[in-house]
Amino acid sequence: MKYVQRNALAGKRFRSWEHLNAWLLEWATTVADTRVHGTTHERPCDRFSREHLTPVEPRRVYARERVQHRTVASDCLVAIGGSRYSVPARYVGESVAIRELLGTYEILHQGAVIARHRVVGRRQVRMEPAHYAGLLRPRGTPALAGPPRFDPGYPAGADVAVRDLGIYAAIAEAGAA
Repeated sequence: MKYVQRNALAGKRFRSWEHLNAWLLEWATTVADTRVHGTTHERPCDRFSREHLTPVEPRRVYARERVQHRTVASDCLVAIGGSRYSVPARYVGESVAIRELLGTYEILHQGAVIARHRVVGRRQVRMEPAHYAGLLRPRGTPALAGPPRFDPGYPAGADVAVRDLGIYAAIAEAGAA
């Protein structure tokens, strides 16, 4: 690298990557391959013409993958890399695995992919409306008669009693006396 930096690149400016690559190809064939190498004491072009090199087997592209674990917040979002991404509402409070692929996050619960999002910049929120299905009512739809029940295990008879706030004021005054 030092040889290339000090001989091919020193003091040069390039308009583009294409210009740089064209210059390096010209320099390698006209300068680097024709000089006598300090270790082998031969010109690289002579050495390579004599060697019988076999091609290297093509390799698969390295799949970059990183897995993180998060707990789904009550707003159906998980924090990843300074941004927040939605998951289906039924996974609120559950632990999920985040698989980071090139440009994509896959969110898994017990090994199954439950959401997939394109990576966005920091401090952004990516919400998929389908993840909130059943939680929000469309405009113009009347409200439900009882309290919202987001938890499927919420017992039917566990509603909070509705009382006049005057009762609490009377209890507070009686305790102060």
